Amino acid sequence: MKPYLMTLAAFLFISSLLLVPDVYAQFSGGGMGGGPGAGMGGGRPGDRGKGCDGGEKPGADKGPKGQPPEMMGREQLEYKLSTLQVDLRLTPEQTTLWHAYANHILALESDLSRQRARGVSASATLGSGPAGAGVRQIASAVDSARNRLAALEDIETANRALYKVLQPEQTTMADVRSAEYLTPLLRR
Repeated sequence: MKPYLMTLAAFLFISSLLLVPDVYAQFSGGGMGGGPGAGMGGGRPGDRGKGCDGGEKPGADKGPKGQPPEMMGREQLEYKLSTLQVDLRLTPEQTTLWHAYANHILALESDLSRQRARGVSASATLGSGPAGAGVRQIASAVDSARNRLAALEDIETANRALYKVLQPEQTTMADVRSAEYLTPLLRR
């Protein structure tokens, strides 16, 4: 074998050995100490790493002490909607349908916020109210449910119209990203 090929082969071999610890550190049980529990990967066979694996974690959809996550604020919802709109790169026709959809989402959030604020004050007064307060409480709950159903139907209609004009890659992005703001809204 020629000397320059031997030198090249030795260089490639040594380079690959230097890369192995970096690559091995990305997997469970390796790198950064390599022992059980070391590094990002945990230590027992079958354990999933705690890094950027995108896996579900128990209680990931829960807030503090296992309670459902809090509703996001209006500003945060508007931000998520606007960033999704920009990232979707909508055409003018799609933008019109997007605005209708986003307005229905924001209207639902406003209704839920108003209902939460009113619910605290109403529950304080109904507890010591006159006879018949239970009937009014049930009637109020039925009205709230009807209003919420109407708002959700409006969102569904606007969403179906929007999805008809979106491209496949846009629908994929919208599906993934809309879960961020729809999940808290739909849990209430």
